[in-house]
Amino acid sequence: MEAALREAAAGQGSVSLLVTYSDMHGLWGGVTMTLTGAGEYERTSREPGGPAVAVQHRVDGARVAAIVRLLLEIEAWERRVAEQPPLPDESRATLTLRCGGAESSIWERYNDLAENRRLVRVRDALAGLAAEGDA
Repeated sequence: MEAALREAAAGQGSVSLLVTYSDMHGLWGGVTMTLTGAGEYERTSREPGGPAVAVQHRVDGARVAAIVRLLLEIEAWERRVAEQPPLPDESRATLTLRCGGAESSIWERYNDLAENRRLVRVRDALAGLAAEGDA
């Protein structure tokens, strides 16, 4: 995974990339964001009891590369929390990566995101892309 992400960050070859972050909870809502190496971005959010709201657009290669560099910096393919069931009514935030034929999925308890400072950084970076579309 690391080698494939380094290739993607450098813009080398035709490495396929799919990054998906989700903290969607069946009762409490949340957000799911997806970014591809080609710059296709989708963000779906839902408030408790409300309808899903989706934003789709393209982002430029520099923004994709910045996300990939962040994934490399935090070693996003490595799970660093012990297996624990979520607390009642708590969701898990998951980050799934597919790159160059490799796949990885990690998670953190939603209530621990700020303290752990890993997945929250990816969430915030992806959320920032929602308003930066290239139309």
